[in-house]
Amino acid sequence: MNLEGVNMITCGNENCYVIRGRSGDMLIDTGTEDYRDEIETWLKYYSVKLIFLTHGHNDHIGNAAYFSKLLGADIIMSSLDLALSRHNLMHRSYHIGIRGKIISAASQKLMGQRAKSIAVKIFPEDGESLGEEYGIDCKAVKLDGHTKGSFGIMQGRDLYVGDALMNFVTPTSSLICESPKAAKETLYKIAALSPERIFFGHGKPIEAGSRAYKKLFAFQ
Repeated sequence: MNLEGVNMITCGNENCYVIRGRSGDMLIDTGTEDYRDEIETWLKYYSVKLIFLTHGHNDHIGNAAYFSKLLGADIIMSSLDLALSRHNLMHRSYHIGIRGKIISAASQKLMGQRAKSIAVKIFPEDGESLGEEYGIDCKAVKLDGHTKGSFGIMQGRDLYVGDALMNFVTPTSSLICESPKAAKETLYKIAALSPERIFFGHGKPIEAGSRAYKKLFAFQ
């Protein structure tokens, strides 16, 4: 797969990304505390001014408070996930199929931990441009289902989806979700956006024309 222009930081089974701007960069998700030092080493090569959290689960926000303070970066996250970020088990979630059941069981310990409170400065709206003051060319895309406040980032034809889609073995709609119906609608929404490349919070990215991409959107 062509990964030209992509700044991807993989830590365990989680991915963080950096979108470059002309006068500042945006970090997408922050991983868990276990990988803080590794992520921090990578971030020395960037000038992060904004931290975009795709949703409020601990594996995506674990270092948000730390990096925000360290880098002087404002945090962006949906207001709908603010309470969830303080207590991941406050909402009922459904697992989809055997893979969803396995992932759900494996994540219970992490989900049960209380994350440090984060000070969110920007609450995105669907389709809103973000980071223009730093020369970052991207927009927020609401992708609810996994959580009520799940958002992605569209940069050109690239779509960063957080956990709105997952790529464990093969790409699918979210295997753990607060609303299976909304998760399915989000899959249709993403298909309509026709991204050239899709970058997941978990798993390898895929690109249009690949077998995995065609299988994901086989309903079209």
